[in-house]
Amino acid sequence: MAKKQSDSKIAVAGALTLVLALAGVMLVKEPLRSSRPVGTGLDMRATVEEQTVRARLWEDPVAAVQRGLREVKTSRPSTTPVPPLTQRLRSLRQAIADRVKDGHHVTVLLVTTSGGPYVESTESRVRDRYAVGTALGVACYVPEQEGQLSFVEWDPQSPIPALPYEWYRLRKTRVCDEDATRSQRVLVVWFPDEALSRGFLASLTSFSQALVCREAEKKSECLLTDDRRRLVRLNPNLQQAITFKILGPRTSSAFRALLVEASESYAEPHERVGVWPNADGWIELYSPWSSAMKGLLAYGLTTGGGKSAVCATYASCEEEFARRLSDANIRLAYDIGSDDQLFDSLVEELERRQVRLGWDAVILIGEWDSFYGRALPIEFRAAACKKIGSFSERDLEMIDVPVTIKQWCFDIPKAIDLQIRRQADYESLRLNVHRYSYLSGLDGEVPGEDKGKIARADNAKDGQRDRPEGTSQVDYVRALVDRIHDEGEGARAIGIFGTDPYDSLLIIKALRPAFPHAIFFTVGLDGRHLHPSEYKWTRNMVIASPFGLQLDGGLQRDVPPFRSSYQTSTYFAALQAVGHVLCRRDEQVGTPSGPCTTTYHAALTPDDRLYDAGSHVRLFEVGRNGAVDVSIVKKEAVRTIHPLRPDLAYTDGYGQLGQGVGFDNAAVAAATAVGFVLVVAVAWSNQRLWSGIVRSPRALSTAAVVLVALFAVFVLAGGAEALLAGHDKGEPFSWTAGVSIWPSELLRFFVVVLTVLLFVKGARDLRKNGDQISEKFQFEAPSGRYRLSLQTFWTNLQRVYHPLATIAPMKLDQAWVRYREASRLSQGIVRTLLLFIIYAGAMWAIGYFVLDEEYIHPCRGALSCNVDSVMTLASVGIVVLLNLAVFDAVMLCRRWIGWVINSTGGWSDHIRNEYLRNYGLGEAQKSEFEKLQCLAVVDLIAQRTEVVNRLIRYPFIALLIMIAARNEYFDIWNYPLLLLLSWSVNVLVALLGAFLLYQSASRAKAAMLAGLNRQIVQTLGIGKDHDVRVKQIEHVISEVEDNEQGAFVPLYQQPVVESSLYGLVALLQYLYLR
Repeated sequence: MAKKQSDSKIAVAGALTLVLALAGVMLVKEPLRSSRPVGTGLDMRATVEEQTVRARLWEDPVAAVQRGLREVKTSRPSTTPVPPLTQRLRSLRQAIADRVKDGHHVTVLLVTTSGGPYVESTESRVRDRYAVGTALGVACYVPEQEGQLSFVEWDPQSPIPALPYEWYRLRKTRVCDEDATRSQRVLVVWFPDEALSRGFLASLTSFSQALVCREAEKKSECLLTDDRRRLVRLNPNLQQAITFKILGPRTSSAFRALLVEASESYAEPHERVGVWPNADGWIELYSPWSSAMKGLLAYGLTTGGGKSAVCATYASCEEEFARRLSDANIRLAYDIGSDDQLFDSLVEELERRQVRLGWDAVILIGEWDSFYGRALPIEFRAAACKKIGSFSERDLEMIDVPVTIKQWCFDIPKAIDLQIRRQADYESLRLNVHRYSYLSGLDGEVPGEDKGKIARADNAKDGQRDRPEGTSQVDYVRALVDRIHDEGEGARAIGIFGTDPYDSLLIIKALRPAFPHAIFFTVGLDGRHLHPSEYKWTRNMVIASPFGLQLDGGLQRDVPPFRSSYQTSTYFAALQAVGHVLCRRDEQVGTPSGPCTTTYHAALTPDDRLYDAGSHVRLFEVGRNGAVDVSIVKKEAVRTIHPLRPDLAYTDGYGQLGQGVGFDNAAVAAATAVGFVLVVAVAWSNQRLWSGIVRSPRALSTAAVVLVALFAVFVLAGGAEALLAGHDKGEPFSWTAGVSIWPSELLRFFVVVLTVLLFVKGARDLRKNGDQISEKFQFEAPSGRYRLSLQTFWTNLQRVYHPLATIAPMKLDQAWVRYREASRLSQGIVRTLLLFIIYAGAMWAIGYFVLDEEYIHPCRGALSCNVDSVMTLASVGIVVLLNLAVFDAVMLCRRWIGWVINSTGGWSDHIRNEYLRNYGLGEAQKSEFEKLQCLAVVDLIAQRTEVVNRLIRYPFIALLIMIAARNEYFDIWNYPLLLLLSWSVNVLVALLGAFLLYQSASRAKAAMLAGLNRQIVQTLGIGKDHDVRVKQIEHVISEVEDNEQGAFVPLYQQPVVESSLYGLVALLQYLYLR
């Protein structure tokens, strides 16, 4: 009987799309919105008597004071002379004296912060105040006046007429009172850049000396000494009770200016004269922001003071750096670290990410109008030169770099000297590291610009914004991108170095479309790079930073993660400045002469924690949910001030290890046991398979023994620990972060396993279906004794792919024997391998001679890169083999359909009788089988093509999973043209095979219908009982027409069409989500 095909499963794709769309809506994070009303409440004005202004603890201190000064008109006439600094600071000096009388020790933090009206400057001041305030809170200090900020008159004629300051007191708790060495009061004074116009040292020394000077009895002026130097007389009582400390300078440019000023102001010897009003005449400097190399900060300065020659080497300049700080009586107690350590780590990280220095082009884009922006490319090129100098002579010859680089770039200081002193020699090395520059403020925003004008500019068209005119420099960025693209052969890595994150983001937005798969990198972790709105541009950007956004839990306490690594450094510097974190130096070391290099001890920790004070550079990769920590463990089993990487093991003392975590040998054993049980359960559910196992139970026990033996070998080879060793240098694992290729590799491995299973299932289904057809239609089985030979292979190859070899008619059973012989497993494997060799050769020729493009692996470390290469080749190769095997089966079936159409009998008596019986005819009416044999032919073809047609789904299923494995959701994969061509050819081969099979089946049905119509014509010519006979034939015709099994399924319901629609829906959904 004819059978209808079941309904199409296309609705499944629509349901899946709906589910994914709903999941996208539910999983999207809505921005946090405050419900606070705007513009309500009382207008709180500044209090003139107390010199305070309302301000929250996180507010910009400079903006808060300026707002207060605008609200309160000064009462001083314009003609009144400005009193001297000592008189202007009298109120603050008196406040200090009052606290000292109570027996309190006071620590004064002189914090330098960004000046200027720019947005980034305001944000820097907000971050600095937040970091210092939270550090004091963790160290047991609370503000004396909550919600208020004090200020003192500084220079009425300058942009900063008043200095903000705030008092903190030690909390009266049992835990906080345990440390008697702590200061009871902390005074934080904020110095914007404009407040240091007289010079960093001159301004801070004048301010600090004016706070502890000895006042005249009648006038509120400081007394001076009687000698010719006329120095400020200090009050010894205040001097013993106060400790001044500096947090700054705010930038590397300011630090260099400090060194220049130190030589000009303290060139002459000043023994027994304290520069600073501390008891010993020295002051501690905490530098949480300036990370430029110390030798570069002093490069080009004169040595020894006066008019001596300038320092000519990095080593001598580094010595000059230390000498000038010593001349100014400054003791560098803490610094954020040096950029050379960051760039050493960056160069190693780029190498782990398959960037071949010397071979691959590396682009550096640096800010030109700041010292730090100019120094960063120099430092990176020095690190790159050092790395290339470590190559073998053979590798240097391959990249055409002279061997002299080994002496010229032996270390980073020598490489810096080479760039600065012998630039021509450096350029002769041709290291393939190219430098470009820009000026800060690319968006062209100018302080004080009319807000209405800005609003109109924001509403302008994008094409108008990029016009080459006005303050905006966006057109320069576009031109720079075009120049880089025209001059290079494709940048493999792009470094963006600057002090303004907004400029960096603008450059990345311009470069990312032109270099979508280049590795972008920078220094300094900033939360603005991690915002979801910027993820499209900054994803997978590598960031080297001395700090993350938080410290170890014992140091971070209840403080939320910060907005930038520099804010974290400021927080840590403030903790040290107030004595919450102390350096434990070696006993033989006397007076500390530099930053801590041994261990840190944190107060108020339950287990008396010690942290290693060495350099531990942090590496991050921008992921979907923020920065993913990929830092390298340089020194194992030591506790650092940084948080532990969650994917790495650690000791009982919280010392980080390079060993990965996630699974162990027990987990592998459990997974193997569960997999074995699942296989047994599946076999038990299959009656035929379970019957085979019951007949030979030894196979099941043998499989169990083999699994146990394999697990034993796995353990002896190192087991899970060996696989996870050195995980800190490898690819992190995450399904959702967007920085890991392991999900893709797991999907590819699943494709390989699935394809093998589909091979086995397809071969079993074809064999089982062939046996069923042979049994049902009583066809002779092919000879059991069969040997694969070149002759039989060539004969069957012609039968499948050469129509002239099979044009002679034959009987139906003979066609079936030929078909079964050609469809033997050995014959199909050899034909598929031949097709695969032709396919691989064509792809190689196209890739080598036509496309010649690079295949990008977004991997990290040797293990993940090797696994990616192997799994890519394995998955692509086995899917192609599956597709070609299905195509061969389709072509063979198509050829067999042609034999069946042209067959001349060969039906068994059993089939004749069965069809006659099914239609109510007896043996006396055997001649009627001539009509029914057309129906038998259609049933035979339908029964065979039902299995063959089902095979066509298999390559599509594997191909769709393989395409999903390369989705950008997991990592920033690229799509080489050769890979896209390979996928396209696979789809076309599958479509071609499906179409040819459908065409052959349609031709067969048409031939049967044509034969039946001829019988109607012949019946009408007889003239006797023709109505009954015609109705019989018409019934058979309807049965033939209604048969929609196998290849007779309508084209729109063909499996290949449905699979193509699934892929189309997935593509549309992907484009929509993007």
